[in-house]
Amino acid sequence: LKKVRIKSVFSIFEPVVTEPLELCCLKAVLDDMGIENYIADSLFGLKEPEGKVPDAVVLTGYNVAENEILNEAARLKPMYPGTKIIVGGVHVQINPKAFHSEHIDFVFRTGRLDAFRGLIEKIADSSPGFVDGVDFKLKDAHENEVWHEGNVTVLHEAEGIYPDRTLFNRFRHHMRYLDKKNVALIKGSTGCPYGCSYCFCKLLNSGNYVKPDYKSMVAEMESIDADYFWIVDDVLFTNRNDAVEFIDAIKKSARKFKIIGYLRADFILREKDMLPVLRDAGLEEIIVGFESPSNDELKGYSKTTNALNYPDVISLLRESNIDLTALFMVQPDYKVNDFFNLYKFIKNNNIDVYTISILTPIKGTVDYEALESSLLTKNPEKFDFLHLVMKPLLPKPLFYLLFYGIHIKLLKSKRIRKYLILLLRGRSGEQENL
Repeated sequence: LKKVRIKSVFSIFEPVVTEPLELCCLKAVLDDMGIENYIADSLFGLKEPEGKVPDAVVLTGYNVAENEILNEAARLKPMYPGTKIIVGGVHVQINPKAFHSEHIDFVFRTGRLDAFRGLIEKIADSSPGFVDGVDFKLKDAHENEVWHEGNVTVLHEAEGIYPDRTLFNRFRHHMRYLDKKNVALIKGSTGCPYGCSYCFCKLLNSGNYVKPDYKSMVAEMESIDADYFWIVDDVLFTNRNDAVEFIDAIKKSARKFKIIGYLRADFILREKDMLPVLRDAGLEEIIVGFESPSNDELKGYSKTTNALNYPDVISLLRESNIDLTALFMVQPDYKVNDFFNLYKFIKNNNIDVYTISILTPIKGTVDYEALESSLLTKNPEKFDFLHLVMKPLLPKPLFYLLFYGIHIKLLKSKRIRKYLILLLRGRSGEQENL
């Protein structure tokens, strides 16, 4: 089970370090089946076991790792001709044909763990047939290999499989979200109920959203020795009833939790009376996709929030003593004044922690198809939201100067400074131990 990673400019600092949750889920399935397996992940220095010829290798990675996944498959197949090479993950699911390679045997267009179990059973038994949601190769009448596309069956409820936490337990003191350490990932939902044009999450599970089982989520958190729990569902609650279910599940636990989660600005404003209750339940930090202080831009993103309400949302979180990470995007056609307006919004609202990305059409989305002919590059590594892949209105050097210039304000953040101090101390300690 291998996580294929690509470094970015922020890899120097590694502000966020988390376990490869999808591989930990696959490991849980394999362990349940009694099948020997290993996780390889360069982020933790975990390499493939030496002296073993694998029956199957699973490769996964983000969109930027597309070429590297294909290269890794091309490296492995000649070394282990009899080994089945499997690829999966959210990027693969929405772009399965990009991985129809001679060096790959199976391509997952579904995230269903029962499909993974079914495929491994067939590989273990050397049995013929196909598995729903998995592309595979067949030989035609002329003995040429052709790809067969697997039928996708929709997931309608959570599968109830907890990720294996062996890797987390071994490296938990390395896991972090900025200044918050010993952070475990929790995933309860599938897909997203919203339709923002720049995002691929709505496309997962054939567009069908599966909400979390909050009781199961809390039970999972109770079993993990972590200081913080980062719930990485695209949105933690879609309505008030979800929040009530979550709070009720938390209240029934004897444990106190510290939680990081994603919420929409309109939910925060609409259910503002619940914020103190959610804070008492352990919701310490909320990540909010504001995207832009301009309603015209939000409309273009099919984002159904109102930027005029954003200052109230920020104030509500501050009054409830809930940390905020604000997410913004800049467009390639930004003028100097647009950058200034974003900087002014961040400064005037005293936003302490934020990220800014460059609007990037993600392969597999409608936006990508519409803009494909105008892309400056199709190199997946450049689609990390930190590079221009569409022609900017401003000269490139000026665009990047303004883009990275807004990040300088982060150095005034107490949390960022705390994180940098902890990082430097940690690296100093590592040098002393060499």
